[in-house]
Amino acid sequence: MECALGFPQLANRNPFIKDLDEQGFDVDFINGLLVIYGLPYLDSAGELQHGDLVSKVNLADDGLIKPPTGDHQVWFRGVRPHYRAGQPIAIGFAQNLLPVAPTFDAPHSFSFKLKDDRGNPRDYSTIEEKIQAYLDRLMAPALEAYPSATPHRGLEKKVQAQNSPLLFPDTSSANYGFNDYAGMLRGKQVAIIGLGGTGSYILDFIARTHLEQIALFDDDKVHMHTIFRMPGFIPRPFGKKKVDVLAQYYGQWRRGIEPVADRVTEKNIDRLSMFDFVFVSVDKGPSRRLIVDWLSSKGIPFVDCGMGLTRVVGGLNGIVRVTGVDRQAFERTINTAYLPTAETKEDEYRKQGQIAELNALNAALAVVRFKQYFGLFAREDDSSWYTWETASFSFDSESASR
Repeated sequence: MECALGFPQLANRNPFIKDLDEQGFDVDFINGLLVIYGLPYLDSAGELQHGDLVSKVNLADDGLIKPPTGDHQVWFRGVRPHYRAGQPIAIGFAQNLLPVAPTFDAPHSFSFKLKDDRGNPRDYSTIEEKIQAYLDRLMAPALEAYPSATPHRGLEKKVQAQNSPLLFPDTSSANYGFNDYAGMLRGKQVAIIGLGGTGSYILDFIARTHLEQIALFDDDKVHMHTIFRMPGFIPRPFGKKKVDVLAQYYGQWRRGIEPVADRVTEKNIDRLSMFDFVFVSVDKGPSRRLIVDWLSSKGIPFVDCGMGLTRVVGGLNGIVRVTGVDRQAFERTINTAYLPTAETKEDEYRKQGQIAELNALNAALAVVRFKQYFGLFAREDDSSWYTWETASFSFDSESASR
């Protein structure tokens, strides 16, 4: 058929092409030719190079790619690929110019056939089998010799295009038509005060958003019990500051994470004035009062998190709480169980109970409340606090208790 398809249509109709794109390959469809850019390979000196693979495709009328019967060749823009030891890779290589676009010629062709059970050459059964065979043969020596090499140049292009601190493209928001909502957090600066179990899960959730900056405030070090309350696994963290460990780990996700290895006190609380929202996940009542009083008096929205764990008949009973986000919420709840300011009593959680699931739930509720504030999630009541209890497996809120 005469090709009128663009790449998005081709990818939507052919799962293998879509999979290549979503893995991060830099894929295009030009004048009826499938092109994969920036593939790593080795030249005759064993140096890392990058080349472009081109394949004809056999399109059906509905845009599905039919099996490449009788067509086992692909074309290549680059020099002849080699193994690490310097020999050319075992693949047919010939001067065979293929014009792709006005400024793009593929000067060489590859020829490689699979064999059947009897050792005889056979046709490729699908376009996936054909392209994957060439990718494996071309890239394997380079990926072995240069472990940091990657064929996923498409990731870099998409990251640059999204203009965000994220180091990976937010394709999920785009695919589901949520870019308008995800974009509501662009340019926003957020702080997390307290990077224990709940605070570290808050970071895990919001690190994947387009927030401009995430500042981490905590002066504590990582101890043995800490790693049981943090998401994931961070190698060799013991004795280091929590904020430094977490900033380095989540720096693999994004830019804009600032570790501040200080406790927030009256002397430095003015540093919070620059933030658009603050998560408070401290376990000291007096510190909580200082922080949320100051934030709400300055008109800086916040959500305060809390947890409790007690022994009851039949097991443990856990409660998670979120409170906020403004001065009205502060005045409604100060010095109550929903915004406690006294010194924390010793309970089962303070005895280092490992209940990361409650930390994660507490953090999730806080992040939902945060996203409600910025309009990403709808909100139907004006409650200042919400709690959830394991024993009853139910939620309570200020509006439900009136």
